[in-house]
Amino acid sequence: MAPKLRVLAHNARLEERMQSQISTSLASVLKTNPKLTPKEAMWSITNEMLTNNPFQPPKDGKCPINDLPNEILGYIFSVGVKEEEEEEEEEWEDDEDAWEDASSDEEGSSESESWDDSEEVLVGETNTRSMELSDSDSSDGEGEVKIPFQVLVSHVCRHWREVALDSHILWTSLDFSKRPNLEKAQVYISRAQGLPLNIFIDCTFPEHVDEEDHPDHPLYLDNEARKKSISEECDDEECSGHDDDEEHGHFEDVQFLSQKQLTQILDLIEPEVSHWHQLDFRASTYGYVHMFLSRLHALPSAPLLESFQVCHFEDCEDYEFFSGDDKTVFLPFHGHAPLLKDLVLWGVHIDWEAPFLSGLRELELSYHAKDVRPPYKSFAKMINNSPELTSLTMSLSGPILPDGVTFDADPEEEEGAWGPTPLIIPSLRDFAIQFQDPKYASALMQHLDMPALTSLLLNFDEEDYSSFVHNLVKPVKGRTESVLSHVENLKISGLPCDVATVEIFLAQLSKLKNLNLKVVGTEEEVLFNKLIDPYSSRSTTTEASGNAPITPLVAAPTSEFVQTGSSSSIASASSGGPALPTVFLPQLESITTNQVSGMQLKKLVIARRDLGVPLKSVVISENDPVTKKEEKWLRANVEELDFFVPSDSEDEIDDDELDTIDTGDDEGDDSDEDDDHSEEDPEGEPLFSPLTRHLRRGRGGRAGGGGLD
Repeated sequence: MAPKLRVLAHNARLEERMQSQISTSLASVLKTNPKLTPKEAMWSITNEMLTNNPFQPPKDGKCPINDLPNEILGYIFSVGVKEEEEEEEEEWEDDEDAWEDASSDEEGSSESESWDDSEEVLVGETNTRSMELSDSDSSDGEGEVKIPFQVLVSHVCRHWREVALDSHILWTSLDFSKRPNLEKAQVYISRAQGLPLNIFIDCTFPEHVDEEDHPDHPLYLDNEARKKSISEECDDEECSGHDDDEEHGHFEDVQFLSQKQLTQILDLIEPEVSHWHQLDFRASTYGYVHMFLSRLHALPSAPLLESFQVCHFEDCEDYEFFSGDDKTVFLPFHGHAPLLKDLVLWGVHIDWEAPFLSGLRELELSYHAKDVRPPYKSFAKMINNSPELTSLTMSLSGPILPDGVTFDADPEEEEGAWGPTPLIIPSLRDFAIQFQDPKYASALMQHLDMPALTSLLLNFDEEDYSSFVHNLVKPVKGRTESVLSHVENLKISGLPCDVATVEIFLAQLSKLKNLNLKVVGTEEEVLFNKLIDPYSSRSTTTEASGNAPITPLVAAPTSEFVQTGSSSSIASASSGGPALPTVFLPQLESITTNQVSGMQLKKLVIARRDLGVPLKSVVISENDPVTKKEEKWLRANVEELDFFVPSDSEDEIDDDELDTIDTGDDEGDDSDEDDDHSEEDPEGEPLFSPLTRHLRRGRGGRAGGGGLD
């Protein structure tokens, strides 16, 4: 039988309108046909209303949609699958819904057709005709069965099933996570009919769980027996052995892949290596990675592979030396993957001379211990052999630079030096640099020549990066402009440096249009406040400690800004130090903020509007305090206002620890606007609007934090 329909919300307005229409129609029918009884008239109205009701089967038993050519119907199915995958990328949850087994004795469809008993039924599919949604199902979907779109449409009727099974593109995504269904995957492979396959393997563990907690592990039974024995013998209720199950749950209910299951998965997909298109592998411990790479090392070739991601998420405090038990260097696919374009290696090293490390469009190297990073010659070869490289991310990784070696020294004089000639990456548009120490980060920015760069991500913490910024604003050897001069999109998740350095940095960004700023500490507060007032947070001197002063560049050569020349000719402002432009970032149109209050955003919007450089778009973390009144005001004063959900790496503090930015300006303006924005919402509660932006995680999204959103 069909699933029960559930009323999600009562709509009195629609009910009133419907009652009015029925009453009017009933009066009209009785007036036209006075011989009809009210019951007969009501029956006539009901039949007329249901004539075009999509929930009622057509009288002739024929569905108009089935008049479409099979190719068009198949394309519609593929659009549905794609939209579902995009939703999963944006709202990827840790727990996946279980599937029920399909029943082979399905009833007829809306066209009074039934499936042949001999027809293939996918193991793991849910019989949607026999499935009922109970009234006890919660609104958040708990307990409901999630059916993949391609499976759902293949269970509607015979015709749709035939079209779905003949649309091989619907069955090309294989997802192995938690409790993999190998029979289902085998049927998908069969239905794909040799089309390129997209494979996702998730071997990560849930929190508070390790590999030995899987029943497949050789030590599982011994550990469980030991825990039970300790629990029975110990009379102390405070003993940790008593609350293991309460705190961490029953481990037999925990869902994650064992190495035995990984072996079975690889046994299944390896024969299809010639059809692999995307391969995304993730693991919590290096034992899984070692097994995975060793299996790929034995494979001959991956001729269709375009995207290859291998991520090792195990926490590590020391990145001086590789912490794994086996540092073996593997060469996946014997180095042969001629179509490879996108490569992500997170905490995973391979043979850096692999032939497939060329022709790349996107490259991410993250979290590599210093002793397994690529030698500079291998890194330079990788870059030079990828003339269409557009995106590069280096998070606590990059080419080896031995301690004590000057990066631009002659390699023949200092072994391991990169050489005096910068490494040119002419096609690079997006660059992300994260968690590097200041000296190494400075060397990278002075050595990498990125003349076409338009998007930049900076993410540092703890140390003082003033020296790094001073090197960042200098032109690379052989250039007359710094790398910042053409940047249009900038994301800052952490940039500790002094006030004078912030001013120099902002003055270089004359073409910046989009800024994504996470206020981690005081330094980022200073940066935000200078977008409101360039002279805020200024001390009596603007010279950066330990660095020679660098001439601040004017944001834009218009009469609105103070013209500057050499440092000796700069007029001193009343607050002391070099004069500053009237406004920083004159081309700024959009700002995305994390850990910034609605009140401070309102001040920013007002300040930039009054200076004639208004913001068009504001995007706010939904965890930040924004009252209903502040949201209403912002919506009325910018063209677009959105909210986004920060990822774990984007938002590491609790709401009650969120510090409100102090602009240092406690005096309100005489205008009504300033009086208004100093008021609090009468209800005193922050408003978190619906999700409109999401930092992508999970399948399809970049594994690292290098996305320039």
